[in-house]
Amino acid sequence: MEANDKNLKDMRKGNPFRVPDGYFEGLTDRMMEQLPDEMPQFAEVKVTMWDRIRPILYLAAMFAGLGLFFKAIAFFDNSDGLSGKTDSLMVNSQIPTDASWEGMEYDSFPENEDNEYLQYLDDQYTEAMIQNELNDE
Repeated sequence: MEANDKNLKDMRKGNPFRVPDGYFEGLTDRMMEQLPDEMPQFAEVKVTMWDRIRPILYLAAMFAGLGLFFKAIAFFDNSDGLSGKTDSLMVNSQIPTDASWEGMEYDSFPENEDNEYLQYLDDQYTEAMIQNELNDE
C-alpha cells in the first residue's frame, strides 16, 4: 500500500502530459498541407412538395390517432351505464326579453321558476335511476 502511495506522490510532482520532441515544429505547415485547396461544392438539394407536406400530414395523423384513442376510451369506459345516453338539462325559460318588459305586471312572471328547475332535475335523475335499474336486470 505504501508503494502505491509513493507512486501517486511521484506522479503529482511531474507533468503527466508529454509531447514527442519536435511535434510543434512545423505544425502549421503540416496542417495547411492537409487542407484542400478549394472549398468543396455542395449540390443543391431540391425540396419536393412531399417534403413540405409531410410534417403537416404527420401532425394530422397524430391528431386523428389521439381522437380515435379518446373515442375508444370513452367507448370502453361504461362504468356508469349511461355513457351512451346523454340528456340535455336545458330548461325552456319563460322570462321575457327587454323588449317585452313594458306592460308586464310583476304577477305575470312565473313564480317559483327555481322550484320548477329543481323538479325538472329531480325527474331527470329519477328517470336515469329507473333506466339504470332496468338495464341491470
